[in-house]
Amino acid sequence: MFRLLQGDVGSGKTIVSLLSAYNSVNSGFQVAVMAPTEILARQHYTLAKKIFPKNLKVEIISGKSDYKIKKIILNKLLNHEIDIIFGTHAIFQKKVNFKKLGLIIIDEQHKFGVNQRKKLSDKGGDNCDVLLMTATPIPRTLTMTMYGDMDLSIIREKPAIRKPVITYSKLESKIDDVIKFIKKEIQLGNQIFWVCPLIEESKKIDHSSAIKKFEYLKNLFPDQVALLHGKTNVDDKENILNKFLNNDFKILVSTTIIEVGIDFPNANVIVIENANKFGLSQLHQLRGRVGRGDRSSTCILMFKSNLSVNAKKKN
Repeated sequence: MFRLLQGDVGSGKTIVSLLSAYNSVNSGFQVAVMAPTEILARQHYTLAKKIFPKNLKVEIISGKSDYKIKKIILNKLLNHEIDIIFGTHAIFQKKVNFKKLGLIIIDEQHKFGVNQRKKLSDKGGDNCDVLLMTATPIPRTLTMTMYGDMDLSIIREKPAIRKPVITYSKLESKIDDVIKFIKKEIQLGNQIFWVCPLIEESKKIDHSSAIKKFEYLKNLFPDQVALLHGKTNVDDKENILNKFLNNDFKILVSTTIIEVGIDFPNANVIVIENANKFGLSQLHQLRGRVGRGDRSSTCILMFKSNLSVNAKKKN
């Protein structure tokens, strides 16, 4: 199998892939699941631990894994003492070898290069199945599905409990209205993502920075706001996301680091600043961070001045 599984954000691609993995393990093979970020790889790993039987051996490896732990994991992989390995780019490194790799699953496949995908599939030899997953149709992949040897499966529906996400456009000058709305949502027990394009303020680019917005919201909602961006170290990142998942705070201010895969069913509102500066697939992915529970969700796209014709189309 060399197949692309395409489905909208939150349509259930992860569950389909884990069912495939379970099937392969029951047939006596090992499975490798590669995700573009450690946050996403760890999320898949946690879900697998939760839903698979205890006797199924699941592990996670990343570039930041401790050397001694990594060495133990590599030996276990070689001796088939691990059934499913989750990880980031670390999975296709030369030192990583499998006893009997039967299935490779690559999540958010557009985030990886062709060579990276090939390096991983080479570890499984000729009889290894490959399942690629994406919520973002891209021209090159579509060309391959039409003319190459890749099969295409599409999930056209979402799980029955998912409600559509309502999207609004708001001028930045109307931020007071947005704050009122957020206060109401917090009172209802909902959580909020607030996405900014930059980490810090730039003299050259007139975009909102995450740090500045964090300070602003912290004054309005004391002890209820956290900040996450690309420079946050791994342990802090893990800690912040776990606290957000446990509802310890209500608003997570971040950059597009939360763009792919993160699953927080209690987060029902996402505010995207300078929305006209993001690409369509990015907006689509960001909006997909909400509406993952059973309550209706809202996406608020904020912009500085009147939108161009193209920007209006994006909305």
